[in-house]
Amino acid sequence: MTTSQVTTRPSAGGAPAAAVAVAVRPEPYRPPRRSHRPGPRRLSLRALIALVLLGALCATAVIGSVVVRHDTDELRTTVTDRAAVAAQLRFALADLDAQRADSLAPGNSAADPQVYVGNQLVALITAQQRRAQVSDLLRQLGADGAQGTRVRALLDALGRYDDLSGRASYVDEQEPDRVAGHPPATAVSMNVLAGEVMQDDLLPTATALNTTYQNQAVDAQHRAHDAALGWALALGLLGLLTLAFLVWWQRELARDYRRLLSLPLVAATAAVLATTLAATVALTSLASEVDTAVSQGLRPWTRLTEARAVAAEAAAAESRWFVHDSAFAVNDAREFTTLTARLDTLLSPDGYATPAELPAYQDVLTRYGHFRADDKQLRALKAAGDTDQAATVLTEVGRGDVAFDFWDFATTLDRLAGQQLAEFSVHASDARGALDGWPAVPAGVLGLAAVLVLAAVRPRLAEYR
Repeated sequence: MTTSQVTTRPSAGGAPAAAVAVAVRPEPYRPPRRSHRPGPRRLSLRALIALVLLGALCATAVIGSVVVRHDTDELRTTVTDRAAVAAQLRFALADLDAQRADSLAPGNSAADPQVYVGNQLVALITAQQRRAQVSDLLRQLGADGAQGTRVRALLDALGRYDDLSGRASYVDEQEPDRVAGHPPATAVSMNVLAGEVMQDDLLPTATALNTTYQNQAVDAQHRAHDAALGWALALGLLGLLTLAFLVWWQRELARDYRRLLSLPLVAATAAVLATTLAATVALTSLASEVDTAVSQGLRPWTRLTEARAVAAEAAAAESRWFVHDSAFAVNDAREFTTLTARLDTLLSPDGYATPAELPAYQDVLTRYGHFRADDKQLRALKAAGDTDQAATVLTEVGRGDVAFDFWDFATTLDRLAGQQLAEFSVHASDARGALDGWPAVPAGVLGLAAVLVLAAVRPRLAEYR
């Protein structure tokens, strides 16, 4: 039987059933869709890198602020506690020598032995005050062990000076009826020897000590300036690196986890940006203030204290010239001329005084002119043989007298120097104030940033559990 002979059986309803052949095509195999999210290991590595960068930035901020503040404090301490004391010591020693010589000038009038000429009491009291001041200044400088050798040398020379000047005073007291301006020859010899100790030992050592401290102050200024700029550069570069990584990581997280932003990471990035900007601004501001402290305070103050010391040495040379005999007076006169020529240069405000300070400098020069006028009068009186009036001009304390006008000039000069030192102190304080709150503030902010980084990755890591 063939297939053509086969008939289909009718359906139950009588309708024919059509035989349909359907070819079913099988679906191709598709592997399961993979997620683009990274594994927890990469996420943990990113978090670790962020924490390391934050830790390095925090350590740099802390160490840098501590180092720079130390250098700034060292600058201020060197100037106010050491250089200023050494400058005072130099002036006190020179003025002590002047007062010792002045005490030998007064005496009885050549015209009337019953009349006492000059003011010995002021010279003796001032000498006593200067001697006490010298002892106190040496005590302060003795705290610096690095300069112990020089301080001991000063104490040794001071003992010899006290011995010789004390003998000169003792010999002079043994002749109460002597004529003014003509102390005993032995007293003059002792005073000459005391002056040599002052000129050869005391003043050179005090000057060397003062110069050492001033050089230390300049070195401290350079260290503070360079350290501030160096740490500012380091913090700026490291901060930029940390910011770049955090921004890049934020973008990566947004792509991998289909999130627009991670708010904790945004806050951490803002904390890093704020710390970097604050550190850079504070440290560069500190460097600028340190430079200003030196240019507007330390340099003018150094010049004025030098002038004050030279003025005291000139006054001492003038006093010795009056009481010494002609053989020794020649050297004293030559020294006075040299010192006043140097003083003319030191008192010039050119290149050191601001326009606002020029009146103060001019006031000092005016009072210095009074002192020089008194000196000319003193020399004219002695040349004319009027030793009575000359002793009065040298030792009395009235306008037109050497003792008063030098005191007036030295006091005004000291006041101007004090203003310059105060200017230095203000700028040095401002420099240190630029880092107020450091290192606690950056440490706290960057510590918070580290916590925020951990808060940013915690929800992502939880998705893998």
